[in-house]
Amino acid sequence: MYWIIGMTEQSQRELLHTLKAALNDVSWDEVAKQTEIKPRTLKSYVLPTESNGHRGMDKFVRDAVERVLKKAQKKGK
Repeated sequence: MYWIIGMTEQSQRELLHTLKAALNDVSWDEVAKQTEIKPRTLKSYVLPTESNGHRGMDKFVRDAVERVLKKAQKKGK
């Protein structure tokens, strides 16, 4: 799956890494807390697509990630 942030298309893995960086490289558990996604589930979204444990994000999850990312980017300005 791919999401569009600004003018850049990102995989869900890249999107989550972008969010983690925007949150000052907090732990994945903290990213999970901020997005209200269970830590184990969030970590499955970050795995490479060829991994057996990889899981695709649905719209609800994408919306949560994008909401937190926008908030973090706004704070960073």
